[in-house]
Amino acid sequence: MTYILNVKIDINNSLGNIMGVIDKLLMDGKQHIICTTNPEFIVYAQNDNEFMHIINSSDISVPDGYGVILAYNYINRINNIHNNLNEKRFKSVKFFLTGIGVFIDSILSRNIEGECVKGVDLFFNICSYAEKNEKNIFLLGGWPKDIFGRKVNTDIDIASVAALKLKEKYKNLKIIGATSKMGMADNEKIDYIKLCMNKNNVDHIDFLFVAYGHPKQEKWIRKNAHKIPARISIGVGGTFDYIVYPKKRAPEIFIKYNLEWLYRLIIQPWRIRRVLNAFPIFPVKVYLSSLKSK
Repeated sequence: MTYILNVKIDINNSLGNIMGVIDKLLMDGKQHIICTTNPEFIVYAQNDNEFMHIINSSDISVPDGYGVILAYNYINRINNIHNNLNEKRFKSVKFFLTGIGVFIDSILSRNIEGECVKGVDLFFNICSYAEKNEKNIFLLGGWPKDIFGRKVNTDIDIASVAALKLKEKYKNLKIIGATSKMGMADNEKIDYIKLCMNKNNVDHIDFLFVAYGHPKQEKWIRKNAHKIPARISIGVGGTFDYIVYPKKRAPEIFIKYNLEWLYRLIIQPWRIRRVLNAFPIFPVKVYLSSLKSK
C-alpha cells in the first residue's frame, strides 16, 4: 500500500492477487468497497475530502491507470535521492529530470514497478469468478452517450442491455437484476433491488456494480450498500457502456508504449477534460507535492 497525494493505492497487487483478496472478503459476511482509483480520482479527491475518505477507507484501492503506476515509481525514486546540500539546492531540477526518466522508462518498458489493473478487466474477472463460484451480481446505473460523450435521452435501459450481453458471455452467471433509471430516489432503488432479490430468493447481493461516474457512485455506495445488503460494491464508471457498445482496442503500437489514452482521445475527443486531469494536471500535482515534502 502507498499514498499518492494523500490517496491510498494498493499498488503491488496483481489482478490475480486482487481476486484472491476478493474471495476472502466474501467469506466474512460484511460489507466491503473496492475503488478503481485512477489519476482522475486522485485529482478530484484533492478538493473533495469525503471522496478521499471513501477511497482511503476502501478495502481495496485498485491502481486503475498507468499514470498511477508512474507516479508511484517517481515517488520511490525521489525518496532514494540522498538529501545532501547540493541536491537541496537543485532538487527542483533533479526531481524534474527524475520524472522525465520515469516517463522514458515507461515508453521503453523497463525498470517500472507495479501493475496497472484496469477497472473493466477487474469487472470481467469478477463476472467470471461469480459464474464459477455461484455468486450473484446486480448492475445499477449507466447511461447511453453520443459520440461527444453527452448523455442521450432514451428509453434504453443500458444496465439491462449490459446484463443481457453478460449472459451471452457467461451463461451461468446469476444476475439478480439491472436498472439504469436515474430518476429514482435512493429508497426506490433499494426497494427495487430488494424486490429483485426476493424474486430470486437471495438475502444479499454478492457483487453490486454501480455506474454513476465518480464520485457519485462511490458516495452512493457508502451511503446505501449496507441497506441492501451488498457484500462487495464497486463503482464501475462507463463499464456498462463499454459492454453494450464495445470499442475497438487500441492498435498494438499504442498498447506497446502505454499510449492507449492517446488513442482513446483521438477517437473520442470529448474525453479531453478527463485526459487533462490525467496529464498534465496529475503529474504536475505529484511533482509540486514532492518538492514540498523533501
